[in-house]
Amino acid sequence: MLSPLNYLGLLVYFVVLLVCMVASYRQPAGPARRASSIGLIAVTWFYILHFSITYPWTSWYEEGLNLFDVAYADVIWGGASGIWGLSQQLLSWAIVATVWTIESPAYYQLFGLFGAMSGSYCLIPFSSEPAGKVPASLVAFTLLAFVSMWMLPHTSTLRGLSWWLWALHACLIVPKFFQWGPSVDRGALYLVLAILSFLTHITSSKSSWPQSDCQISISVDVLASSALTCAFAAQHVKVQELIVWALLVYLASPGFVLGCVCGFYQHGLRSKLVTLIQRSISQLAGSSQSGWMNLGYWQSTTDYAVACRQLAEAVTKEAALKEADHVLCVGCGRGAELSFISSRHSPQRVVGLDQEPQEASQLNGVEMKVGCAESFASGLDRFRRGEFTTILAIDSLYHFDKPAFFRECAKVLQISQPVTFTDVVLRPGAPSWIRLCLCAMDIRWSGHWTEEEYRARLQDAGFRVTSWKSLEPFVLRPCLPRVFAEHLDYVLVKAELSEVASRPTAAVIGSGMSGLIAAHLLQETHEVVIFEAGPKCGLVGLQQELAPGVAVDVPLRFMMPHYYHHLLGVIRALGIPVRAVPYNAAYQRGADMLMVTSTSWWGHVWQHLKYVPYLAKLMFIVFFCKELEDESFLEYMTRHDLHQHEAYRIYSLHLSWMLSCTYEQVNSTPAGVILGFIRASNPLVRMYQESGNIMRVYPTMRALQDALLKGKDLRLSCPVKPFGGSRVIEGQAFDVVVVATDAAAAGYLLGGEWKERLDKIHYQKGNIVVHKDPALMPPARADWRTFNIRADGADNTCQITVWLNKFWGRDDIEEDLFETWNPAVRPAENLTIKEVSLGRATYTKAMKELWPWIQGAQGREGFYVAGAFAVE
Repeated sequence: MLSPLNYLGLLVYFVVLLVCMVASYRQPAGPARRASSIGLIAVTWFYILHFSITYPWTSWYEEGLNLFDVAYADVIWGGASGIWGLSQQLLSWAIVATVWTIESPAYYQLFGLFGAMSGSYCLIPFSSEPAGKVPASLVAFTLLAFVSMWMLPHTSTLRGLSWWLWALHACLIVPKFFQWGPSVDRGALYLVLAILSFLTHITSSKSSWPQSDCQISISVDVLASSALTCAFAAQHVKVQELIVWALLVYLASPGFVLGCVCGFYQHGLRSKLVTLIQRSISQLAGSSQSGWMNLGYWQSTTDYAVACRQLAEAVTKEAALKEADHVLCVGCGRGAELSFISSRHSPQRVVGLDQEPQEASQLNGVEMKVGCAESFASGLDRFRRGEFTTILAIDSLYHFDKPAFFRECAKVLQISQPVTFTDVVLRPGAPSWIRLCLCAMDIRWSGHWTEEEYRARLQDAGFRVTSWKSLEPFVLRPCLPRVFAEHLDYVLVKAELSEVASRPTAAVIGSGMSGLIAAHLLQETHEVVIFEAGPKCGLVGLQQELAPGVAVDVPLRFMMPHYYHHLLGVIRALGIPVRAVPYNAAYQRGADMLMVTSTSWWGHVWQHLKYVPYLAKLMFIVFFCKELEDESFLEYMTRHDLHQHEAYRIYSLHLSWMLSCTYEQVNSTPAGVILGFIRASNPLVRMYQESGNIMRVYPTMRALQDALLKGKDLRLSCPVKPFGGSRVIEGQAFDVVVVATDAAAAGYLLGGEWKERLDKIHYQKGNIVVHKDPALMPPARADWRTFNIRADGADNTCQITVWLNKFWGRDDIEEDLFETWNPAVRPAENLTIKEVSLGRATYTKAMKELWPWIQGAQGREGFYVAGAFAVE
């Protein structure tokens, strides 16, 4: 018979599973992914339930094990019929997948651990631009997870098995909540985990055919995880490469393939490894100090540096460089070719582009840019048409996405200007194994072209080949085995731009956050012009400098990553640093302190333990109970008897602050708006996180503004007149116009039905004051916190005062500095630094009814609107 502890464990298990399952299925996912997930869950749990019914009692329960432990014991300790060989494939894949999905919400991970691993991962929306670095804590936990997994088949007691199982699962879920330590290259971590997965696979015994229910359930998960891995690989590789990776799923384990695909294709690890090998060869050849790093042109020489110089000389001679030229060298490596070009040909300008130009950046007389060969004319810091007269790619093009590279060249060069490059070309009739070898050398399958294919691709990109020369047998033959080199050619090509594809134009009205993000997204496909009526860019136009090197954003900007994940994705993609803000708060009404949170994590958790039952009930209802049509937030909370608790009153302060509106407006806000925020923020989970709940751009929002403005045409003090149906601004006709202003200004500019509808949107005015007056802080300095919240702010709103010294982490600033929203009392005039009045759209029933109309009207006659009022 099960002990009470077993029953309690089962209860907690199923409650957590149910909540996380509902949370996962409530997130957007395609019908195919949902159907796959439901099917996997159904099959897995059919066998789990059949096992629990068929074997309701076992002597293992007497040892204190639960159903979870017993199921794994059946799989791992099955003796001759055990399937440890299959089990380790699933567990090692789960460890690698922890890194793969570290940005996704924790409920996916919990759903996978408690339900069905593959069924959960079918639903996860994977980031197209994952962060390149991860905290060291993730490295530590994944390595500990492997140790825990390796211990499972070597345990000799039931209790030992249970402890290592729980240690393994703790290592998989804890990184979601605790992240610390220096940043580590994510690609390198993937490689380490892939190797460990492979070693685990080849040292594990082969599995017999699964027989018991638990063994069948695990086997289904292994097959599903293998299919998921192949589906993910298919997004990054061609069909031929996919076949190889699919074979390796069976031969080397799904975890090995997932780690390799993520590391090699998502994080450029293959290119880094090839570069490392090239540098090692360069050092072995005695050229470590020369900076050369290419295959070399080995005619009449055995010296590596001389061969590299001869290859560069052949390219520059073919390019016919002149002193008046502006030269762009793409994939310049360590920069030796830049010095050679500058000294030998003395062009007016030499710019090197590479993803890792640390050594080249120290060269004199040349410019270095960090960038990608496939986007140097499309990014924020992009090169413009006419900026260069010639482009060179010396022994680097075969590592690039060649069609993308030539498209970028066509955006920069003028008609008749050349791109000169060397590349590896397939000879007609080359066998398929040659292509596999080239892939292993970081030459992607899609770039394996014969001469005929190459000329056709260049013509499609708008280039005309003016010179095509083979450099064999002086490049590949000295470096590669004859059986390999005889199927390849190494060519020197010069091609001139013969036609230019024009890009559509877009005008963005307004330079606030919405306007700059819209311009950022449009610039990949359009020529963008930003029009701003004011004398400064709107995003940080109100920023106040307090002292040299100390500036404060007005309003202060900070983001919760679980809610503003799209914005943070843009920020990280731009390479802008973010910092965690210490979240601790003091709550007061008048002179009475309602609560002062602890600045320590343990103290914070202890203070909030009394709210756990309420928050658990809140999250259960929010996830399971949908709001009624036209139901307000207060009506929803009242219907579920959630509005009388102390935690609700404190949470209402947060909502008044975050929505920038009165308490009445919070209560009348459509329930769906706030419930979506609660689901994303999940206060029950966030309460246990020590840091990372709130992030800020470092050092200020100006870093984001400057990055978004790079390469943009910004026209300040340029107010726009009403369009009257025409997309002409200052005499220029635009294909697309995005109005990123407040609703009233958008209605004024667009007129007609737009004005009639947008005039219904209400804006709540609020005051923001930057000051030094401690009178707006709690009476006792010991109660001061980073965020100081008063329930009785101006005009029935919440007053929030941010202690800037703590917000910035700047204890070196001697004076106390504050920024206050909606002050209940005005700060002393002599202590006031800056005061502004701003409006924010309030979420009302009228706005909710407007959203479908806006969605349908977007793009009509080429006009769009952007802003908080325009999206649900």
